[in-house]
Amino acid sequence: MRKIRGAFLVGATILALPLVAATPRAAIAQRIGITSAVTGDPTGKPPDEIERILHVGIDVTAGEVVTTGATDRAHLLFLDGTALTISNQAQVTLDRFVYDSDQKLGDLAITATKGVFRLVGGRISKKTPVVVVTPSATLTIRGGIAMFSVEPTKTIATFMFGYEMTMTSQGRTQSVTVPGFQVRTLLGQAPGPAMRPAPGSLAVNMSRLEAVGGRPGSGADRAATATGFADANSGKGPNATGPVQGGPAPRGPGVANGPGGPPRMGGPGSGGGGFEPGPGPAQLNPLAGGSAPRTVP
Repeated sequence: MRKIRGAFLVGATILALPLVAATPRAAIAQRIGITSAVTGDPTGKPPDEIERILHVGIDVTAGEVVTTGATDRAHLLFLDGTALTISNQAQVTLDRFVYDSDQKLGDLAITATKGVFRLVGGRISKKTPVVVVTPSATLTIRGGIAMFSVEPTKTIATFMFGYEMTMTSQGRTQSVTVPGFQVRTLLGQAPGPAMRPAPGSLAVNMSRLEAVGGRPGSGADRAATATGFADANSGKGPNATGPVQGGPAPRGPGVANGPGGPPRMGGPGSGGGGFEPGPGPAQLNPLAGGSAPRTVP
């Protein structure tokens, strides 16, 4: 009886070995985009992984926390062609990215903790607004460009181009469809009315997005355009296997992408980071027509 029991235990142990060996490791982080341009040594901290320096060509993943120091800048390109420029002294979490490359539909959400950011919408934002959560407000950006400055107790968002930007806080939502207008809010307060920025304020924020000691053509947007990343990768789903492709050789700043390519960067009036989402209610000229800013109850 003891021999039979011993044989059973040994056999059970042997049978269990393949099951232990087959136990999957922690899920691999979902690749959602690439680091397309940097200044200095910005860092990224994927979930359950160690922090690393984000060199050009390094993948970024869902849930990753990107941090920049005093002289760092970073430019990220997502699989749908969305571009995010990150200033110095900034931190942002890439919360959620879902993209169906066949339907050109998806969902993108980030949390901006501090810093200055410029978001150029890709294919997702043409139909679904990109969501940006800050300490004092929640922003949505649909089909265009927005620049936002985030502090622990204040958020200022400027609508640069596209269909619509909204800011929500304390149960109130301010909507802007006229390019060149901005909305601001303080922690614990509802958004203020949409208004034109103070003279020089946009230039100050733009300077924080440029490379330190930047020279003409050295901005992150130009470098990102040259990678051709979205051309090579926008057709891939978020769980595609294999490395993210670097894209074709640079075609030079301001050169439009070929048929079927991503939204063109380097468009007019955008400081080298333009976006062409197609005809929409908002015109590029801040003085042009478009519906007036409105507050949604």
